[in-house]
Amino acid sequence: MTAVNVTPTSRIRTEVRDAVGTVEICNPAQHNALSVRMMTELAAALRAMDEDPDVRVVVLRGAGERAFVSGADISEFPARQDADVRKTADEAATTLFTRLSALSVPVIARIHGYCLGAGMALALGADLRYADTRGVLAIPAARLGVGYPLDQTAALVQTVGPAAASDLLFTGRRLPAIEAQNMGLVDRVVEPDELGKVVDELAATIAGNAPLSVRAAKASIRAVRRLSEGDEAAGSAALGLAMEAVTRCGTSDDLREGALAFLEKRPPRFAGR
Repeated sequence: MTAVNVTPTSRIRTEVRDAVGTVEICNPAQHNALSVRMMTELAAALRAMDEDPDVRVVVLRGAGERAFVSGADISEFPARQDADVRKTADEAATTLFTRLSALSVPVIARIHGYCLGAGMALALGADLRYADTRGVLAIPAARLGVGYPLDQTAALVQTVGPAAASDLLFTGRRLPAIEAQNMGLVDRVVEPDELGKVVDELAATIAGNAPLSVRAAKASIRAVRRLSEGDEAAGSAALGLAMEAVTRCGTSDDLREGALAFLEKRPPRFAGR
């Protein structure tokens, strides 16, 4: 097991255990609201996870009992009237969500309590979203005078469709986790005392599979999404990376190990090469 804080005073905690990387947003006194500094630290933590060869899947979670992430830190909003402060905040957010969208390993959002605004953007950037029955999801941008970022709006539309996205963005209303699941915003909802176990089991299953195959699958899914967005350049680039990833699987040691393990009727021991 390896546990690392990005800085000694960081509100972002990371841990790697059994090929599962956990990134915890730790600001429970403010329901894990994201300050600009925390966005910068979180982007750095995600990058470190993606560059760690021991990490095969990432779990993104919030500290405490009341929130995944309750949004951006509203106490910083007045200062953003200054152009330089606003530019810094916008750049931190752009870097964070660009980093999240570029991760090569699967990301699971473990959602409990409030998942609002920037928290929803983080969840939408994950590949899988699991929540407990006390989860509450919303994008209250219209109630705060905030223009929700275009990239995150696109992710929302891709996930739930234009009508449901319009409902969420126009009203700013809060959805219980079950309604969010019915809308397609959440993949699974469980009781609060089961969430940790269920997410841990899911992460362990993914981590136990051939990492090159899992990365190739994620790259292929990303390529399909990029192509569906109509961005020819981005779609072509993503398609090229996906084809390389799939080809690499065909000549990997893991492919030979998978076949041998099947014949020997034993669990495979994948090395990621």
